[in-house]
Amino acid sequence: MWLSVNEKELKAFFEGLKKLVWNNEGPKPAEEHRRPCPVEPEIRQVLLRYLNQDVEIGTEAGSIAGVLQAVGADYVQLLEAGGSVVILSFTQINFVQSV
Repeated sequence: MWLSVNEKELKAFFEGLKKLVWNNEGPKPAEEHRRPCPVEPEIRQVLLRYLNQDVEIGTEAGSIAGVLQAVGADYVQLLEAGGSVVILSFTQINFVQSV
């Protein structure tokens, strides 16, 4: 299938779409899009209880299961069963539970 598009019309279309999506303000810096993190020392203390254990961590994108290898100041490191290492910011975590 072939599609013939006028470059100026296509550019105008996407500019209009951008204005609709961003309310004429343009995209905001990434920091403004992040949702606030729960009190970090509390979540860090909870995560430390699961260190070196099999856990499931829930995020907006879904759940991740594996061994909790490290708990940093604002992140966790998880080793999945397939050998992949996943690093998550505390702000991405919705829940954690033992598996």
